[in-house]
Amino acid sequence: MVVDDVAANRDIVRMLLGFRGHDVIEAHDGADALRLAHTHHPDVVVSDVLMPGIDGLELVHRLRADPDREAAQAPVIFYTANYLEPETRPIAEACGVSQVVLRSQDPDALLDAIDTALAGGPVDVGVTADADFAQAHLHAVNAKLIEKVRALHDTERRFEAMAVASPVGIGIIDRDGHADYVNARLAEITQVPVDRLVGRGWLDCLGAADREPALNLLRGTGEDTELRFTHRITRLDGTARSLRIHLRQTRDDDDGLTGAVLMIDDVSDVTMAEQRLHEETRRRQDEARHRDAERLDSLRRMAGGTAHDFNNILGAILGYTNLAIETINDGREDGTVPAEAAESLLGDLAQVIKGGERAKTLTQQLLAFGRKEVNKPVELDLNTLLRDRAGSLAAAAGPRTELVLDLAADLPKVKADPDQLSQVLHNAVRNSADAMPDGGTVTISTSAPGDRVATTIRDSGTGMPPDVLARVFEPFFSTKSTTGTVGLGLSTAHGIVSQAGGQLTLESEVGRGTTVTVTLPAVAGSAPPAPPPPRPQPSGTGRGGGETLLLVDDEDAVLQVTARMLSGAGYRVLTASGAAEALALLERNGGEVAALVTDVVMPGMDGRQLARIAAGRRPDLCVVFVSGFAESLFDEHGNNLEPGSTILAKPFDREKLVSTVRTALCARQRA
Repeated sequence: MVVDDVAANRDIVRMLLGFRGHDVIEAHDGADALRLAHTHHPDVVVSDVLMPGIDGLELVHRLRADPDREAAQAPVIFYTANYLEPETRPIAEACGVSQVVLRSQDPDALLDAIDTALAGGPVDVGVTADADFAQAHLHAVNAKLIEKVRALHDTERRFEAMAVASPVGIGIIDRDGHADYVNARLAEITQVPVDRLVGRGWLDCLGAADREPALNLLRGTGEDTELRFTHRITRLDGTARSLRIHLRQTRDDDDGLTGAVLMIDDVSDVTMAEQRLHEETRRRQDEARHRDAERLDSLRRMAGGTAHDFNNILGAILGYTNLAIETINDGREDGTVPAEAAESLLGDLAQVIKGGERAKTLTQQLLAFGRKEVNKPVELDLNTLLRDRAGSLAAAAGPRTELVLDLAADLPKVKADPDQLSQVLHNAVRNSADAMPDGGTVTISTSAPGDRVATTIRDSGTGMPPDVLARVFEPFFSTKSTTGTVGLGLSTAHGIVSQAGGQLTLESEVGRGTTVTVTLPAVAGSAPPAPPPPRPQPSGTGRGGGETLLLVDDEDAVLQVTARMLSGAGYRVLTASGAAEALALLERNGGEVAALVTDVVMPGMDGRQLARIAAGRRPDLCVVFVSGFAESLFDEHGNNLEPGSTILAKPFDREKLVSTVRTALCARQRA
């Protein structure tokens, strides 16, 4: 029989003896042990000494005096952590206690003591006189009580010293939510007197939403055994402090819930340091973005200006090459150029045209990056655009990639050039497919955050490291080894989106894929714009009817080749290298001039100013603007500064030039 008021101690001894094959009965105090001794007549009694009610010493005394001699003669072993063997020896010897074993000893000591007691059999002892036992018992108990009181006082002093010196506020809370003790540091942190913090005053340290979870923890009604809170309080002196609060359950020896320990730390300095660090990090990020924006803006200006000048050179090259091809064809037909020589020359010139077309694509991309490309923004529904272009987007993704559209309902319209926006989407999808050589999924989703419309292209590819991500918008930067206009895809896309008044952002992490987000301003109102009336198309061969055109361009090579193209189409062409010369020609030729075909970017008076003055003198004059530089015809939001005008983008070929002029003249005649 094992006698102990602590269940955990009984469990340990029961398991220990069970491994030896002993049958164990348990008693939770001395009275229970006397009752079980009469019922079961145990062979050995293993008892604690210090127990409430009938302690171990009283139990042995009563057991030896019991009229049931079989129970009275059971060997008794004291198994204690509180009494030493010399302290129990006087009563142990008088009552026939076999041995005293300390819990701090090896478990084998208890097993050996039990084996010895079993081997010795029943104990034959006389009954100790009540007076002698009472005196010995009282002496032993008083001695232990004094020892425990002193130990308790020492513990209290250590706790008080620790609590007073603690930099953390401490409170001892019972199950009903009342604080029995709070240290001075807690009062210092909160600037609330200790007598107001005890009881339920400590709850003021918590936020209103945190009080019920804290009380539930004290009652044991939740699953948590500890909770952590953060709360900001305003003290009596008006200062705000940030508190970090930790509430942890406390339990007794029987694992019963007794309440909790409250620990409160003033982390205001840490919070302010974190806030300063956050603000400094944000400031540095803003500065880095500003530097990147300035760097990109410088690159844009350089790219746009270079592409504009190169457009003029390229236009002259392509124009004269096309004229040379026409001359050779005419010579082959009339026999002035041998057929064999004509074929050779035409083959060589075809290569020049091919190279010129590639250069034309390059300049268009550079102009788009520089936000200088002539575009045609219209109000459009992104969902409709994505559905219409789903087939071509899937083709760009390739056979290994699954394209998924996740389109939000009731999406506001945006204003952008649909062809250029499609170019951005194709570029993003193609890059995603390249990042997934073994296949994967590209998801295109739309949403309407605030007054913006967002299109997100997300892939499950390899992602990009930070050093690559920082340079993706630079022109001619690429991680691909292909040729052509490599490195202009994302820079061109960035310029197109920026020119439409939007933002293009990338988020990527190695192994986690890439997300491209295109954000454009939403157009106020939901009604789609009325479709423009169809423009009259030129009929017949596209040749002019002998009309007189006033052609203006400050680039002499472009001026001459354009004049030859128009003259060859049946027009009478007057040429001017600047606005002043053009106005003089207009003045001399009176009403003969049917159309003004003018470059926009020119030194001195530009094409727009020239057109306004010319239209003031000749209200019926048809005007065709020729430019490859959007800055002169469109504002920063992509709005046409000359609404209703005819715009021909550089570089152009003979067919495009003649067709545009003829269409503008026909529209003027029908107006």
